[in-house]
Amino acid sequence: MGLADLAESYPHMLSGGEQQRVALARAVAPRPGVLLMDEPFSNLDRRLRDVVRDETAALLQETGATSIIVTHDPEDAMRIADRIVLMRAGEIMQIGTGEALYRKPGSLFAARFFCDFTEVPGRVLRGAVDTPFGRFPAKGMAEGAEAVACIRPHAIRIVPKGFCLPGRVVTRRFLGEVDHLLIAVDGFERLLSVRASLGGAIGEGDDVGLDIPGDEVLVFPAGDT
Repeated sequence: MGLADLAESYPHMLSGGEQQRVALARAVAPRPGVLLMDEPFSNLDRRLRDVVRDETAALLQETGATSIIVTHDPEDAMRIADRIVLMRAGEIMQIGTGEALYRKPGSLFAARFFCDFTEVPGRVLRGAVDTPFGRFPAKGMAEGAEAVACIRPHAIRIVPKGFCLPGRVVTRRFLGEVDHLLIAVDGFERLLSVRASLGGAIGEGDDVGLDIPGDEVLVFPAGDT
């Protein structure tokens, strides 16, 4: 837990994150058969959180303990859980692996939990929803129904201007492994959120093309929250 240097310290001398690591160590040390943890990593900084979370998951797997972990963090859920039970107001909304819930969420609520989308309203016509970004399949939805198309930020591919859908970069922020861009598109009042690795080739004010694969766009009924 990285607490060896604090072995002689009293509880009131520890930070909130250090106290939480002590509580986690005390819970896991007896190697229980069943363990319930409520937000066990919430007070840890990001780097320590990743280390403690991965080591805790490895230890639980080694001991074979049945563990229920309560979290509001989708990354915690997907990195540590064999099975995720997504709940809302005490009601189970969907059960499955992290990959299944991420790729095939059963509702707009489930989709929002695992990803920050650009949500585009539209109406179903001939089995698809028309949006300023293109036409996307709306399987099983009634003709004329109001719908929401959800576009994942990392699913959009930036291409040279003149190809695919035209857009203009309004803001660009370097985040390390990726760049976060907000792009203006004609016919859409808000800005489209995009995460992509650009390598400094594109800046604010540049015109670009946007390639949005239809199979990466999720469509839900407008009231399906």
